[in-house]
Amino acid sequence: MRKLFLVLALVLKAVVFQGQDSVAFEPAGSPVLRVFSNFVAPLGGEDQKTSFELRRAYMGYRYQLYEEWEAAIVLDIGSPNDDSPYSLLKRYAYFKIASLTYNRNNLRIQAGIIPRYSMQAPERFWGRRYIEKVFLDAYRFAPTADIGVGMDYTINKKLSVYTALMNGEGYDQLQHDNTYELSIGVNYLPLEWLFFRMNLDYSKKAVTETMSSFFTGLRFNNDYVFGAELNWLHNEGFEQGTERYGYSVFGHKTWRKKYAVFLRYDWLQSNIPTGYNHPWNLAKDGSALIYGLEYYPKPKIHLSLNYQDWFPAANDLQNSKGLYINLEFRL
Repeated sequence: MRKLFLVLALVLKAVVFQGQDSVAFEPAGSPVLRVFSNFVAPLGGEDQKTSFELRRAYMGYRYQLYEEWEAAIVLDIGSPNDDSPYSLLKRYAYFKIASLTYNRNNLRIQAGIIPRYSMQAPERFWGRRYIEKVFLDAYRFAPTADIGVGMDYTINKKLSVYTALMNGEGYDQLQHDNTYELSIGVNYLPLEWLFFRMNLDYSKKAVTETMSSFFTGLRFNNDYVFGAELNWLHNEGFEQGTERYGYSVFGHKTWRKKYAVFLRYDWLQSNIPTGYNHPWNLAKDGSALIYGLEYYPKPKIHLSLNYQDWFPAANDLQNSKGLYINLEFRL
């Protein structure tokens, strides 16, 4: 009997040590590449020029240093945040991500130039960055990334929280000042197909600026996906009494993991501050409509034919509309 226990002990010891060797951690990395391109044919309006465009490319590398530590650097190569036609001819490279991440159990801490938590849920549900940015990014309610430190913690399968202290200027305008932005948020998944997220960004100079947002998403086996978000920016640019607010609703239906049809509607409005006779940002207020078809010849290649229309709120401005062919490929 003793010999039998000894043999079993030796076998168990061998299995344990063999298992440890088989799962021993080895540092590894992978490249990052995403390229967005499109062809546009304007319909109506003053600009009737068709064109091929390469609007943006992300290039970088992620490396798992240790089991809990990951380093990442990603360049954003594209046009600056400027509306002038000349600026679209120029290309700049910014650090979109330059971060060190600690991830263990239910806790993740990021430091450096990191993505903004407030946009992660809408981007995940919308899933068509190569066609159009999500509401917060498209209308510049907040930058997609910033320099600072952030933490998110998963309490259970249904609830998680996050907070971040950021520079507040965005990843392409890193400035030194005494102003920081605090972000806090809650993610709630009451059902497998239903998701809620609430977010608040707070920053203070002589005037306090806040950005509040609420998002809800529905996903049914990835075949049907719907999303809706409501956003409010108070005292924008630390200007007392200036507000912008709006909402975005979208949805898509996929077939056979190769085809999809999608629809999105945005509405954007600014308030009328004291002493004004009209909304202070009227020239940029309005609504947008996007709908179209998608085809995925391969999982990492997306192609879309879609129609995009912008309806300005100002009566003296014409709507801009066009047919687009958008292409995304990535590693």
